[in-house]
Order: sequence, then structure tokens, then C-alpha cells
Amino acid sequence: MDQVPTGILTAVISAIVSLTVTLITVFVSRGNIRAEREKLERELQRSMTARLYDMRLEVYPQAVEITEKLRRSHMAEQGINLNENYFRDVLAQLDAWHATKAGFIISRRSLERLYALRKALREKPEAEGQYSQEQIERIAVAKGAFRASLWKDIQLLFEEELPAETQED
Repeated sequence: MDQVPTGILTAVISAIVSLTVTLITVFVSRGNIRAEREKLERELQRSMTARLYDMRLEVYPQAVEITEKLRRSHMAEQGINLNENYFRDVLAQLDAWHATKAGFIISRRSLERLYALRKALREKPEAEGQYSQEQIERIAVAKGAFRASLWKDIQLLFEEELPAETQED
């Protein structure tokens, strides 16, 4: 049997070692690139989330101000002025607020609460142009749920700092 010349054997071994090192380098580089990409995506997501919260902090107070008219005590002070026009005015202000950039940044949960509040505000008075206590209560509860949801949208900013076991939905 012929022996393979040492030079050729050395060249083959060098080629195999070189190919192995190259393959290892490629796999390690791909892993590093993937990790860097994921890190960049997380940083971008965090940056976009921060901008979203800044925008919410800018526009949400206006919704709270508009719904201030729907506090139980404020509605009780209205007496006979608590009529369809009163609620229609609040509804128009909420619709105008929603037609601004607020409509782009509101969470789905808060949007659903806004729809529920709008539905309650659209109810017609039950008898003789007067709203029943049940209707007023529905409006007050819908207002509270909407405002709580807006608050929760802003509180999400701080939830990521809490340990996972203390977070609630």
C-alpha cells in the first residue's frame, strides 16, 4: 500500500482544521449577530414605548378633564340642568378628543371603555326628559372604568420594573 506523502497529508489536515475553524467562526458570528439584532430590537421597542407613554401623558389628562363633568357629585350639583344636552356636550368633547392623536395612542382596553362610556352617554332620558338614577349610575361607572383604564395605560410603564410575581392584570 502506498503511503500518502507527508506534504499532502499535512495539507489535507490543514484544510480540515481551517474549514472547521471557519465553520465554528461562522456559527459564532451568526449567533452574535442574532443577539445584537435582538438587543437592538429591544432597545428600539423600549424607545418607542417611552415615546408612547410621553404622548399618553400629554393627551390623557384632557380626557380626565372632560370626564370630570361625569363625577357623581358634579352631576348631582347640576339638578335639572342634568339633561340630554349636558351629556351630548360631554360626548362631543370626548369625540373631539378621540379625533386627535389620542385616537392613535389609546390602548385597545381604554378604547373599549371609551366606547362603553359613549354608549352610556347616548342613552335617552327615561321619563319626562329626566335621567333615572340607574342611568346616571351607568354613566358614572362607565366614566370610572374609562379613567381607570387610562391610568392603567400609564402605569404599564412601571410594571416592567416589578418582579413578575407581583404583577396583576
